Amino acid sequence: MKKLPLVLLLTLCAVFSAYGQTKKQDIAKLLEAMDVKAQAVQMIDMMLPSMKGMVPGAPAEFWAKFKAGVKMETFVELLIPIYDKHFTHDDIKGLIKFYESPIGKKFIKVSPAMTQDAFQASQKWGEKLAQDIIVELKKDGYF
Repeated sequence: MKKLPLVLLLTLCAVFSAYGQTKKQDIAKLLEAMDVKAQAVQMIDMMLPSMKGMVPGAPAEFWAKFKAGVKMETFVELLIPIYDKHFTHDDIKGLIKFYESPIGKKFIKVSPAMTQDAFQASQKWGEKLAQDIIVELKKDGYF
C-alpha cells in the first residue's frame, strides 16, 4: 500500500516530463514550419552591410566565413523558452496547423515583403508626425 503513492507520484512526474518534452518538440516543429532559420539569415543579411561599413578593411572572405559560422540552432534554442512562456501546448499545436496550411505558407512567403512595406510606411508616417509636431510647436510659439 505504501508503494501506491510512490508509483502514482513517479507516474505523474513521467507524464509531466513527457508533456514538457512534447511541447518543446512541438515548438521546434512550429519554428521550423515558420521557417525561422531563413528569417534569421535574412536578418543577418540586412545587418551585414552596416557592419561592413563599420569595418571597411575587413575582406569579403571574413564576412562570408562569419556568416557561414553562424549556428541557426542556437537562435532556435533561444526562441523555444520564449514560445513556451507565452503559448500553451494547444496554442502551439494550433499555430503548427496554421503555418503548415496553404494560407500559413503564403503568410511565411509574403512576410518579408510585408515587413519591408510596413517599415517604409511607418517611416513615412513617422516623418509626417514629426512635421505635424513641428507645425504645432511653431503655432504655439515653442519653436
